Amino acid sequence: MSDTKNTQPDFSGSGPVEYNPAPEQSDSALAPILAREEGRILAIEGVTSIGIGVAPAGNEVFKVGVIDASVASRVPSEIEGVQVVITITGPVRALPLR
Repeated sequence: MSDTKNTQPDFSGSGPVEYNPAPEQSDSALAPILAREEGRILAIEGVTSIGIGVAPAGNEVFKVGVIDASVASRVPSEIEGVQVVITITGPVRALPLR
């Protein structure tokens, strides 16, 4: 037994909760470029995702997920002058609806 009191909420009796987030509104200057180029990048076989991220230096970049390193060579290193950072995600599969 511990003398420490649990300060976390107790959700054990909670039932399912509906999740309906509001659509995201991006204030990124890269959003229009992403909207134009997203389809072209996602059409590359083995690309799993594309989005806007921040590099360690603090600048915005495009982040592209790929299934393996062989796909990375088919993805451009920059899009309209903006750096592309590639992450190997492995295969991505949707779970079946219940």
